[in-house]
Amino acid sequence: MSITYSVDPGSGHLLTRADGVVTFQDIDAHLDVEQRNRDLHRPELIDARDATTNVTALQVRLLIQRAASMLRVVDLGPTAIVTTNDVVYGMARMYSILAEGAGVHAEVFRDMRSANSWLQQFDTE
Repeated sequence: MSITYSVDPGSGHLLTRADGVVTFQDIDAHLDVEQRNRDLHRPELIDARDATTNVTALQVRLLIQRAASMLRVVDLGPTAIVTTNDVVYGMARMYSILAEGAGVHAEVFRDMRSANSWLQQFDTE
């Protein structure tokens, strides 16, 4: 799988790394692992600076449906996605806009510092 994560012991945030071509199946499998490990509630920083994607707009909508469904069962932590790839940025931005309507906090960034700053606002909640 091109997506791996660990839990930062200091902050409790998920530190996720995406490499290579990230597919819809990769993202879906990643969510399965987080769900199985009961980590969905944790704030997540996704470093996708070395990733590309072939995810389609329809698949982004399917991910939103999944997030909305999971939200009925568990609180979902905020997700900050960092990428330098324009296609990944566009798909992640589409996800973040649609996620807002479903009650999910997600945002996309071009650098790690901005993403970490955005995530910190949720640490006080």
